This record gives sequence, C-alpha cells and structure tokens, in this order.
Amino acid sequence: MKSIGYTLLCLLGVSLLSHCSGDKGKGDVGLVPNIRNVNPRAAAVGDRILIVGSNFGDERGIVTVAFDNREAEILSLENGKIQAVVPPSDVVSSSLTVTVADRSSNVFPFTYVYPTPEIESLSEILAAEGTEISITGTGFGNRKEDVTITFGEKPANIVSVSEHSIKVIVPDFAGKRTVEVVVKVKQKPSNKIDFSYLVVSYRNPVSTWSLPDPTLIKAADGRFYLYATEDTRNMPIMTSQNLIDWTFHGTAFTDANRPTFEPDGGLWAPDINYINGRYVMYYSMSVWGGEWTCGIGVAVADSPTGPFTDRGKLFRSNEINVQNSIDPAFIEDDGKKYLFWGSFRGIYKIEMSDDGLSVKTGVAKQQVAGTAFEGVYIHKRAGYYYMFASIGSCCNGLNSTYQLVVGRSTNLSGPYVNKSGTNMMSNGYTLLVSKNASFVGNGHCSQIVQDKEGNDWIFYHGFRTDNPTGRVLLLDQLHWDEYDWPYIGNSTPSITAAAPVFD
Repeated sequence: MKSIGYTLLCLLGVSLLSHCSGDKGKGDVGLVPNIRNVNPRAAAVGDRILIVGSNFGDERGIVTVAFDNREAEILSLENGKIQAVVPPSDVVSSSLTVTVADRSSNVFPFTYVYPTPEIESLSEILAAEGTEISITGTGFGNRKEDVTITFGEKPANIVSVSEHSIKVIVPDFAGKRTVEVVVKVKQKPSNKIDFSYLVVSYRNPVSTWSLPDPTLIKAADGRFYLYATEDTRNMPIMTSQNLIDWTFHGTAFTDANRPTFEPDGGLWAPDINYINGRYVMYYSMSVWGGEWTCGIGVAVADSPTGPFTDRGKLFRSNEINVQNSIDPAFIEDDGKKYLFWGSFRGIYKIEMSDDGLSVKTGVAKQQVAGTAFEGVYIHKRAGYYYMFASIGSCCNGLNSTYQLVVGRSTNLSGPYVNKSGTNMMSNGYTLLVSKNASFVGNGHCSQIVQDKEGNDWIFYHGFRTDNPTGRVLLLDQLHWDEYDWPYIGNSTPSITAAAPVFD
C-alpha cells in the first residue's frame, strides 16, 4: 500500500521530497542546495575551485555560483560537484553561494588571495616631477582602484595598470631627492626601489658664446674647463661646476705668447688633456684652405686656466704627408700615448713620446678611417674603442650639413665599423646627431664626462636656426643601447632636458 500511494502522489504532481523516479536525473529539483566544502577555500582571481555539496542538479541554465554579487563561470556541473572560476573582486573576504532556480544555498566563506606585487624596474630612475614613467614587475592585477603607489610619502597618479606594467606620473617633489617607490595592491606592499628626483633641467644652447669644436676637462678643483676654436681670439676658456652654467674665464694664449708656426693661421679644434702632472693642449693652426701648410702643435700649463706655454709644432701636413692635418685627439692606452688627427683626407693615428710633447722617434703613421670624416674623438668603454667623428660641412650657417657619427672597434688601430659592419675606411658610419628645427650643422664633439649618477654627457656645436651668428655650445646625455652602441635622444639636439647631477 505504501508503494502504491507513493506512485499515485507522483502521478498527481505532488512532490514527496522530490524523489520521484522521473526527477532523479535533474538532481533533486525542489530541494535546497547545500555547500559542504570548497577546495581551495582561498584562491586568486581566475583560479579554479571545486564546490562540493548536494542538490545542485545538472541543469546549467538554472544554476549560478556567486561570490557575493559576482557571478562565476561554471566549468562543470554534477549534482554534488561544481567546478567554477573565481571571478574578479575588490574584496578579500567573500560569501560564496549556489543558487538553483530560486533556491539559494547556505553561505560559505571564501578568501581572495592576491599575489604580492614585485617591482622589477623603473623606466627612469631619475626624472622630474610630472614625468610619466613605467613600473615593470608582477602581481599588479588590472584594476587601477586596487593599486596605490607612493614615492616616499607622496602618492602618485596612476595612468594605467596591467599585470606586469604600471604607468604613473611622478608626484611633486617633497624635499627629499632620493625616495623609495612602493606599489601596493589591495594594501599588500611590494618591494622597494630607489628613485631620484630630477630637480634641475637645462635648455640648449648651454652657452650662446660661439664655441666651435669644444674640448673640456675636469680639474683638481672640481670645476670643468672648456676650450674651443678661437672665434674669441687666442682661444676662449670657459668654466662651469655643473656643465650647464658657463662663465668666460679668459684665453689660453695672448698675442704675446700665441703660437706662430703658421703666422697667419687661426687656432682651431683644441684637445685638452692632463698628462704627467701638466695640462697639455694640442691645437690645430691653419689658414682656411691651406691644407698643405696647416699643422698640429702642443702647449702646456700647470693650471687649466694657463698661462699656456707653446711648445711649438708637432708636424705640418707637407711634412707628415697628410693633407689637412688638423683636429687632434689624444688617447692613452695600455701605457702608450697616441694622437689621432685628420680632416676629410683620411683619419690617421701615430704614437707619441712618453711626455706627449712630440711624435715618438721611429714610428709610422697609420690610416684608420676614410675621407668622409674630421674632428674625431676616441672613447674606450666596455671592451670597445668608439670613434666619434663629424661628416658634412661645418661652417655654412643654416646651409651647414654637419652631423655627428660613430663607429667602433675592439682594437685601437681598428678596423672601426658601423652597426652594419661597414668599415670606416670605406666611409661607413652610424648616425648619432643630425639637425632639427632648432639647430643645424651639429657636430665636432668633446670628450665624454660623467655626472654623479654615472650618466654620460657630451658637448658639440651647432647653429641656432633663429639666430645663426655663431656655432653655439650644445649638451646632451649620451645613452647606450643593449648592444653598447651610443645614442642621443631622437638623434637630434634636445631643446629642454634633465640636467646632469652634481653635488
């Protein structure tokens, strides 16, 4: 009788605890779903979890899994098991429920796990307030509202957030130059990384004096001394403590002690060095167009401000058989001293005496670059010798085509090649600085100097397009790419830029 009554009730549509045989495959529709366990009970957004319980059914269309009011993606569904994906959230603690049709389960506690953010690098470790920089790392998520960034105690404005990168605006300077950058995601802090405020900027040109072919040296007094082709007669001496603010100090020579081996010649393209306890200046002396009578001389002084005593001619073009023997560049390497020189008739190298005041007896000159170049400077770095040089016309005002170029070699004597491997003997080169709307005829660089932060800086000259009355002094930071090739910004002179860092 009991089984007959049970069957009759089912046929009449009356549910007896929803156990009619026709509903078994539907998962006990009509019973309240129950969550017994969640594995794991703490997980990150996007992780898979397994919900174990009863009365879930197997009809996806009527089953939802929610973390508070955030619906989760259901991956699989059985009457007693649901596999789901943890949905995005802005909380740590959440309440998980399963709803079947209009019946909701018990509430099961769930904890969101957020990875500890980690900073790997900053796109700029030295920048001015208001600069946009990128923070690279892991565990940042993708919600700006979850992230806070501080520079020291100053909160920063966040531009964008992704799992591995954050773009942020450097906040206002708060009196401390170097600060620690921290990223917090859901208040979980990252590691700390140092950032330095750039509180000074500069504008090119750094001097409006006409200072072609600059050369400079840092003296024992901590100041920089810069010399240039004599658009100021007898060769100007400029001084600075920060590479930006330059003051005229005087001249390297006077009419009384001026070099005379080319009586009507001008003093061009000096090269200043400190050799054996003295300041040694190599200089060119030439009349424009006098390519066989020009030559290179040397002068010495105990102070960078002089007075420089001329030690006379090293050689003339017709004596050393190198046409247009100007633009000297000294380098000391492995205990030996060398002079490079030349202008559009080949670049040459020769060994010098131990005191640097004469050509070493019995040595021969060697050509190291072709006929496209002049004004070379040799810089040794990271196992390479870099030949900086200039191409084009230097001195035609706004029609000047001067450009600064570079090649390199693993040997001081060459071969020097460009990025593509073309030999500089065949006039190959890699462009370093060209013209822009503000400056043309940019070339003939100085020595490279480093600031307190280890940044490299280089001077060169150019014509201002708004006032092309002289070759003014331009300054730029020299960067190095991943293959140790130098570059300057967009390969043109900067207009305004971050300043060198000095005490």
